[in-house]
Amino acid sequence: MTQDCVSTFEKARDQLLAQRRSLAAALTGGYKRGQTENHIERIVKVQAAIDVVTAAINQEHLASPPRAASASASEDRWR
Repeated sequence: MTQDCVSTFEKARDQLLAQRRSLAAALTGGYKRGQTENHIERIVKVQAAIDVVTAAINQEHLASPPRAASASASEDRWR
């Protein structure tokens, strides 16, 4: 179940990253009064959302049970 949540959060983060790239590209067109400020404000909001989603992904990873090591791997460790 946790992996499904992580996958959902990762897809959401991918969408936010695409939005941030698009807004950054719009800023390269030069200064346009009002519009440039709007793009900057939107980038700040999108970045905040990226940070929140990234934190959620990290929390999901911490909440997931550790993967069990194979028996052969633990045996090799002592050889």
